[in-house]
Amino acid sequence: MRKKIFVVLIVITFLIEGSVSLLFLRRSRMVEQDTVVINDCVKTIEENFGDESKYSTEIPYSLIDTDGKVLYQTDEDVSSTINEAIKNGDTILDIYQDGHVAGKIIFKNSTQERILRWQNYIAVTILLSSIVQAILVVGYALYLRKTIVKPFEELSDFAQRVAGGDLDVPLDRDKKNIFGSFTEAFDLMRTELRKSRAAEKATYDAKKDMVAQLSHDIKTPVASIKSASEFGYELAKDEKVKERFNLINFKADELTILVDNLFAESVKDASEIKVSPRENDSSTVREAILHADFQKRAGEFEIPECTVFTDKLRLQQAFDNVFINSYKYADTKITVDAKLEDGYLKVAIRDFGPGVTDEEVAVLKEKYRRGKNSEGKEGAGIGLYLTSYFLKEMDGDILITNEEPGLQVLFLIRTV
Repeated sequence: MRKKIFVVLIVITFLIEGSVSLLFLRRSRMVEQDTVVINDCVKTIEENFGDESKYSTEIPYSLIDTDGKVLYQTDEDVSSTINEAIKNGDTILDIYQDGHVAGKIIFKNSTQERILRWQNYIAVTILLSSIVQAILVVGYALYLRKTIVKPFEELSDFAQRVAGGDLDVPLDRDKKNIFGSFTEAFDLMRTELRKSRAAEKATYDAKKDMVAQLSHDIKTPVASIKSASEFGYELAKDEKVKERFNLINFKADELTILVDNLFAESVKDASEIKVSPRENDSSTVREAILHADFQKRAGEFEIPECTVFTDKLRLQQAFDNVFINSYKYADTKITVDAKLEDGYLKVAIRDFGPGVTDEEVAVLKEKYRRGKNSEGKEGAGIGLYLTSYFLKEMDGDILITNEEPGLQVLFLIRTV
């Protein structure tokens, strides 16, 4: 509808310009002197020669005698001499009295003035029409930008965002523009893609949680089997029995490596693991430590009564990682000390092994970073990295320090 209005208005302005131009051409052919009026004027002067009160004033003219003297003049801008009249293209006629030439009458040639006046009129008309046309063109250009160009750019930007994985920002829908149906279809596609991605992520997260849970559930009993096989190996007297215990120990190591590799491959980033902390009694911390210390190296310890903000599963995995590292790299007794301080339940777990260098302490919480004392020992280098992540997600942290001797991991568990 707006397009039709624009076309009609443009056509009207061109018709106005054409009509004015044609009218000017017609008028330019009609600006010749009116011979009837001129003849009537000459006749009136000849009949009333000398009586100026009866002279005609219908058109501008000058009356001069045979000597060139001006006898009568209607307007000052009318030529007063024959030479001037010839130069201006004026009409010159003789005035007769008694059959003799009594003078000459010069009629002003107003053709140029009329043409100039019409030219000015046409110029103004064309100028106004051009302004109207310019306004119409600019207005229609803005209309096209709003209804076609801008929606197309929005579609293009939307497609780039979707291609980049941004499925949260909806596409503005406007059924009035020509892309209205397209925008609805595109936004529906975005909605379906977001649902599909959310479902995919939920499945992926469920798999990660399952792998993390299985790795935890498997590693602890495997470690117990390994410990029991080592103990049985030391007690056995028969060589065949020792070989069996040694085989069990070897297979337990293989199973531990497989579980570690599975967990490391399935969890590329700690943020992929869901941590859901809630209020728990501090007795859950004691239980987690007892379960993690399956070799019973920690001895007796006390945990102050309080309410902590923890995810029981992730806290258990955090303690498991620390105790298994101590068994693997220190292989000494372990002490556990706990106290309430600065809004935290602080649990210090210390072994008495060789420890690590001060430079290594600073990077032990980074992914895939291991100390020099890990050479020749299996491991993925993500235990303390995950432990740190779990505690931070519970609004806490871990601090690793060298002791004399040994290594200490201090758990900062937020209290409520």
